[in-house]
Amino acid sequence: MENNAKSVTIRELRQEEDMEARDIVVWGMYRQGVTFLGAARIALSAIQLRPFFWQVYVVWGLLMAIFYAVSNSVLVSVGLTAVFSIPSSWGIDYCMFWLYAHAVRRELNHLYSWYNDKAGSRFWVAVCGGKIVGTAALDRTSDTVAELKRVSVLPEYRRRGVATRLMKRFEEFCKSDGVKRICLDVTRLQPEATRLYQKCGYVITKAGSLGLRLEKLI
Repeated sequence: MENNAKSVTIRELRQEEDMEARDIVVWGMYRQGVTFLGAARIALSAIQLRPFFWQVYVVWGLLMAIFYAVSNSVLVSVGLTAVFSIPSSWGIDYCMFWLYAHAVRRELNHLYSWYNDKAGSRFWVAVCGGKIVGTAALDRTSDTVAELKRVSVLPEYRRRGVATRLMKRFEEFCKSDGVKRICLDVTRLQPEATRLYQKCGYVITKAGSLGLRLEKLI
């Protein structure tokens, strides 16, 4: 089977291809560590990174002051602060992760309607021999801004220009539809994707502890 970029056709997703496209997207999420398990690990990392945010320092400081005033013991105040803070941190992160996972499931189970029912949004697939080998989605966030999402290519078609062609089709549509700025988010678990986007002209505009924001003007 020929599996180079020239043998691949880029077109919009058809409704009957929902499940096939979902499998490609889920595989990509799994490979890059952004499955539910990967997101859970990110959430756990976020818990460890909480002390770096001044808001958390303030809350912990207030709790320690209250417990110290009651117990007059540094050891007791530190222990009680930990007892109260750690479970609440886990609870907040779990709720945030649950909401994220719920939203992703709704999208992945109905890719065709999810993107076709939103004005200006699109979902493209790369097809070779009648088989979907890659995906890319456009989520329109305003009249002039669009988000690039769900870029994924099967292993045997990687490094053959398929993702680049998907992104080119994405940008061609954006130019014809009045989009001026394209943005996307990647986690720090996606170094290969980050390099690909930068090669295609995207620049990092925001760097967080867990992820990067990239943008491109067209």
